[in-house]
Amino acid sequence: MTMQFAPTKPPDKVKILCGKCRVPFREKIKNVREGFQVQCPNCTKLITFSTDSADPTVQRAFTEVRRIKNGMMLSINRGDSEYSR
Repeated sequence: MTMQFAPTKPPDKVKILCGKCRVPFREKIKNVREGFQVQCPNCTKLITFSTDSADPTVQRAFTEVRRIKNGMMLSINRGDSEYSR
């Protein structure tokens, strides 16, 4: 008997670490783009996403979003059934 597992669903949110209070929160991947602003739910600090930002937490979030989006596009182009469903 072979076990078949359901394909893993790509994440739809990315973890963002607030630079002021250091509390992590999650934001949808489609929202994280150049010029997007979000408030930390804990300390209400306004975080602005910019590719030339000096804040390492913003850069980390951009890198994670880029990695996820590139992985999804690569798997769709290759025809992998994992993300194309």
